[in-house]
Amino acid sequence: MPDKRKNLLYSCLIILAAFTVYLGYFVPREETIPLMVGVGLMFAAFFIVLRKTEDEEVDLMYYWSILLRVLLIASIPKLSDDVYRFIWDGRLLVNLQDPYKYLPAHYLSEGIEGIDYSLFELLNSSSYYSVYPPLNQVFFFLSTLLSPNSVGWSIVILRVLLFVFELGNIRLIRKLLAHYNLPEKYGLLYALNPLVIFELTGNLHFEGVLVFFLLLAILKYEEGKLHTSAIYFGLSVATKFIPFILLPLLFRKIGFKKTMVYGLIVAATVAITFLPLINTAHIWAIWDSAELYFQKFEFNGSFYYLARWYGFETEGHNIIAKSGIWMMIATFVTIMAYALLGRKADWPRQMVWVFLLYLLFATTVHPWYVIPMLAMSVFSTKRFPVFWSALIFLTYINYMGGAYRDRIDVVLIEYGLLLVFLLFDLFGNTWNRLVFGRESN
Repeated sequence: MPDKRKNLLYSCLIILAAFTVYLGYFVPREETIPLMVGVGLMFAAFFIVLRKTEDEEVDLMYYWSILLRVLLIASIPKLSDDVYRFIWDGRLLVNLQDPYKYLPAHYLSEGIEGIDYSLFELLNSSSYYSVYPPLNQVFFFLSTLLSPNSVGWSIVILRVLLFVFELGNIRLIRKLLAHYNLPEKYGLLYALNPLVIFELTGNLHFEGVLVFFLLLAILKYEEGKLHTSAIYFGLSVATKFIPFILLPLLFRKIGFKKTMVYGLIVAATVAITFLPLINTAHIWAIWDSAELYFQKFEFNGSFYYLARWYGFETEGHNIIAKSGIWMMIATFVTIMAYALLGRKADWPRQMVWVFLLYLLFATTVHPWYVIPMLAMSVFSTKRFPVFWSALIFLTYINYMGGAYRDRIDVVLIEYGLLLVFLLFDLFGNTWNRLVFGRESN
C-alpha cells in the first residue's frame, strides 16, 4: 500500500513537471482547450501531492517546486504580454531616457537604440504612460543593461532576478510557519501552486517581489522590530501600492501611536524610492494612467460587474467612471470596518480577508492579483484562496481564438464556485481537511 501511495505521488510530480514545460513553452493563451486541460491536470496533480505527501517528504516537495520554476527559465511568457513594456522601459533607461515623460510613440522618432516598431507593436500599453514604480524599473534596467539588443535574453535575466525572490519567498514561508507552529506542509500551497509558478516565474509579474518584502515585514514584526518591519513593508508598497490597505490592521495590534509611526516610516520608504519622480509632470502622467485602472479598465470583477449590469439596466451605458469610484469607497469602508471590528488573529490571517475585500470590489482582477492573498493564506486553515487560484484560470477563456471577449458566463461560474468554497471556509475547516487529510490542524 505505501508503494501505491508513492507511485501516485511521484506520478503527480512528473505530471506537474511535464505540463509546466508543455504549457510554459508551447501553449499560448488563445489555445483555450489545451490550456484548460493542462491546467486542470496540473491542479489535480497538485491537490493529490498535497494530500499524499508525508512529513518526511516535505523537503523533496519544496525542492521539486524549485525545479518547476527552473524548467521555465528559457520560456517566453505565454499568458501575458506585459513583459514587453518592461523591456521597453528598461531600454529607455539604459539609453538615459525617461520612461515616464512621454507616451511610447514619442520615442520611436528619437533614434534610441532598441526602441523600434517591432517592440512597439508588442506593447499592450502603448496608449498610456508607464505606471511601473521606480523599484520595478530597477529590474527592467538590469535586464536590458545586460542584454540591450535581445528580447529573449532580457526575459531570461528578468526571470532569474524574480526567481531569486521566489526562493526567498519559499524560505520565508517555511520560517514563518515554524514561528506560528503550523505544519511545514502548508507552504506547498504556495510553492507548488501552478498559478504562482506560471504567473510569477513564467509570466514575470511582480507580485512575488511584493510578497517577499511583505513576508519580511511580517517576520520583523513578529520579532518585535517594528521600524525594520515598516521599511520592508514600504518596499512592498513601492513594488505595488496594494499593501497600503493592510496598514489599518495594526491599530488594534500595536495601538494608534505606534501605527502612525509605522505608517510614517512606510510612507518615507516609499517616498525615497520615488525620488526619481520628483518632477511633478511625471507624477501627473502616472496618475493619469493610474486613473484608467478605476475609470476604464475592467476585467473579471465581481461586485463591480453587478454595478455595471445595474448601470446598463437603468442608464443604458457603462457607468465605470461612476461605479469605479464607488467601488473604491466601498473597499475603504469595509476594510476599515474589518480592521476595527473584526475578530483578532495573527496579522497574515487578517491580511487574507483584507485582500479578499479588495479583490471583491476591484474593477479588474487578473489571475496574478490573487497571489498575495494566497501567500498569506498558508498561515491559516482557510483554503478558499487555493481554490480561487485554480478557478481564476478560467478567465483565460476570454482570449479564446485570439480576440478578447468578456464572458459573463465564466465570471458567474468562477464567483459562484468561489462563494461555495468561501461559505464552507467561514463555518469550519472542511476544505483544509479535504486538502491535507484529517490529520492536519
